Amino acid sequence: YVSQNGGSSYTFKNTLPITQFYMCEVDPSIPSRLYGGAQDNGTVRTLTGNLNDWTQIFGGDGFTPQVDPTNSNTIYATFQYGNIRRSDNNGATFANIKPNSTITNWNTPYLIHPGNSNTLLYGANVVYKTTNKGSSWSIISPDLTNGPHSGNLSFGTITTIDVSTVDNTVIYAGTDDGNVWVSKNDGGTWDKVSANLPNRWVTKVHADPYNASTAYVT
Repeated sequence: YVSQNGGSSYTFKNTLPITQFYMCEVDPSIPSRLYGGAQDNGTVRTLTGNLNDWTQIFGGDGFTPQVDPTNSNTIYATFQYGNIRRSDNNGATFANIKPNSTITNWNTPYLIHPGNSNTLLYGANVVYKTTNKGSSWSIISPDLTNGPHSGNLSFGTITTIDVSTVDNTVIYAGTDDGNVWVSKNDGGTWDKVSANLPNRWVTKVHADPYNASTAYVT
């Protein structure tokens, strides 16, 4: 807001170029369709790739939009603390598909499985899996964190998940309290592999695209 009369009245300025994007997405089937998850400004997109026709299709804090690689009409949008919605009609309406968990990160990770687009993985303090695009979920891991911890900040959530594109049964997960885990059997068992890493918030785990036994951690 700006006042030019000593505060007697104010004018709202709504075109400041300060949008912060958490994540962007390119429709795998129609690359001209671009999506962005914007802090405080929801999920926005263009259907043409142009600069002047971006519209908001979902509100809240936009985080990670994803588009089904086999069906451009199926779109996922998220907002704070793990709330996730799915649209089956190209963004006209969205349905709530959040798993039944209250232990979620501000920026909760999820991904469309590279081997089957009906399958999604979702990180709370455990890893959830759906094989029907979020209509129902099952838990495929124990608690991968060190448990809830409250102080200046709250910890005890999964912050990143990835699946190997070389071997889709290999899943990596990282947490906000310094743990990195790998499952080599699609969530049947999990091994903690972060003993030699610094005790830091794990911001990203990325599976190597050529070697299922290699992953990169930040």
